[in-house]
Amino acid sequence: MSFKTAAFALLSLLVSSITFADQMGPNGDKFYEEAAHFENACQQEPCKAPYAKQLVYDQSSKFTKISAQTRDALKKVAVDQAQIWGDTILEGDYYSSGRTRLDQVIGFYKDNQLVGYKIQYSEKAWYTGNCDFNGKRESLKNCQEGRIVEGSYVSPDTQTYFSDEERYAEFSFAEK
Repeated sequence: MSFKTAAFALLSLLVSSITFADQMGPNGDKFYEEAAHFENACQQEPCKAPYAKQLVYDQSSKFTKISAQTRDALKKVAVDQAQIWGDTILEGDYYSSGRTRLDQVIGFYKDNQLVGYKIQYSEKAWYTGNCDFNGKRESLKNCQEGRIVEGSYVSPDTQTYFSDEERYAEFSFAEK
């Protein structure tokens, strides 16, 4: 095997092992298209017909209109989506707790039929760019605390999901 062939094979293996948390299930292309239509129709309140949205879960106010089974399935998606952070935002000056929280769920509808969910999830995190963080958790005490927050779209069967292109992971400082 030539050096060029071996190098190409190694490069292909590395590229194929890059983590992508998004998942396309059955009818994933159709769901992706519906999510785009929803985003466009709901840029202003109220949404343009035939689309509508409704808050169906809010962790901070303990509000829920979804079943425990649906909430658990959406939490699994959130945890899976947050795994990409190791190759994105956590490559920078941030450290996270690794415990993903499902913060909010908005159901989106077309002609009163559930089309999918827009979820927001987060993890407790610290900005380590201006403190003496040495890689050990106890050295975080002088670092600024906040949360890494991201959003994703999820199909009703949770088989298709993808990051909200308008809300990739970002760090938000904690309120004092």
